[in-house]
Amino acid sequence: MADIRLIQLARIFGVAQVEDEVSARALIAARWAAFADALFAEAADNDDVTSSRAALDYLDGRLAEFSGLIEPGISGQIRAAFATRLAAWGDP
Repeated sequence: MADIRLIQLARIFGVAQVEDEVSARALIAARWAAFADALFAEAADNDDVTSSRAALDYLDGRLAEFSGLIEPGISGQIRAAFATRLAAWGDP
């Protein structure tokens, strides 16, 4: 059975396939800013995300889904980039 997270990462990064968890970790580490942007776009497009708090909750959930694939320290960078985008978006 395929790891759905690898399929999701392939979609997020626009690649044909993410082979395994090692490749996934390397891809997220190398392109963490694009990953943060993609998660922000998902949150902004989600009908249930109606406030900054809800956007941060969405981010927390997505990061939890990808746990084990995000190297230590990278999640902080992802959170910071997401927060920057969120501040520019404003709180509806």
